[in-house]
Amino acid sequence: MSTDSTRRHAERYVIAALILGAVIFILLRGPILQFNGMRLYFPDEKGQNLKLEMRHIAPIGSLEEKASDVIRELLLGPLTRNLQPLVHSDISLLRVVAGKNSIYLDFSTVSLEEISASYKLFKEAIEKSLHETIPGNYHVYIYINSILTR
Repeated sequence: MSTDSTRRHAERYVIAALILGAVIFILLRGPILQFNGMRLYFPDEKGQNLKLEMRHIAPIGSLEEKASDVIRELLLGPLTRNLQPLVHSDISLLRVVAGKNSIYLDFSTVSLEEISASYKLFKEAIEKSLHETIPGNYHVYIYINSILTR
């Protein structure tokens, strides 16, 4: 009888520990997991790494409308002082088309030289912002002046 009762006590401690662990996880990570606004990434002060800026604007509508909202907020620039704009040239979003498991973004700009210097960071910021704001499994294709970029 004593081994059976100690086993029941041990099971209760394990269950209590699991419940306590779940409560702690929800308290610590719950607000982040429940955030349904935009998660936008901008270059840091040095322009070498991306930093997260959260905006309390929930994108709504179709996939094209959500992606368009996220990209327009990215092009507006950061609200935080220690972050830089994504691009320093005049660029605009012409259209967004969502296909099967893909989003096609077409940008228009006059100065390709300024974008090509920081294109890697530009592309990474767009992809990261879209994937963290709009859940799903899709690939992002970026066109600049109707030419597919890599």
